[in-house]
Amino acid sequence: MQLYQYDHCPNCVRADMVANYKALFHEKIYLLHGDDDECYALLKKQSSFKNRQLPIFKSDDNTIITDGLKIARYLDKIGNSEKPIRPSTKNITAHNILEEAELHINCLVFPRNILLGLPEFSSRQSRDEFRIKKESEIRRPFEKALEETQHHKKIVETALQRLPEQSLPSNHDHTISWDDVMLFPKLRNLTMVLNLQFPDHLRRYIDEVAQATSIHTYYHFEI
Repeated sequence: MQLYQYDHCPNCVRADMVANYKALFHEKIYLLHGDDDECYALLKKQSSFKNRQLPIFKSDDNTIITDGLKIARYLDKIGNSEKPIRPSTKNITAHNILEEAELHINCLVFPRNILLGLPEFSSRQSRDEFRIKKESEIRRPFEKALEETQHHKKIVETALQRLPEQSLPSNHDHTISWDDVMLFPKLRNLTMVLNLQFPDHLRRYIDEVAQATSIHTYYHFEI
């Protein structure tokens, strides 16, 4: 099995979380951002391939799935049945709070993505293409966003303080939930921001979900 992905991409992380958690051996293939024509040329031969976004999952029987959550749910079905994923409680409050702060989160995360040495940004072209696309989204150059770090941090930290306390894997026999699959990737990206203050309960939540799903955080990369 192969999972084509980017390290920084929340949708990719969702699929990888479930694959790791369900003990499914899979080859992780990190593509260069904006330089994935060879992969697409291969996968477009499959009639089911329509989406030019990662992640892309290819099974041993050449089944192709191209949506992160669809991949995650497929892997849940075929993976270790002794590692259940608890149902979602529709954690709307947390997602609404983060959505309100989305611009400020992106201003912190996007410029740092290309500074971490991630495999998808190992070429100048991949970094430049990402920069052009994301600077348009945040409506400012990356340099300006980095200069404004303290402003964006203050707003994001306020949002993090408002997040309700999340149920921990350790409270449920070290299992994860579909709420974790949705929320954790967003919080994980914020761990790349130097000295960003997480509430203690949220830091523990991030650490426990990371351990349960074998997904690394970015604390050691902090910029």
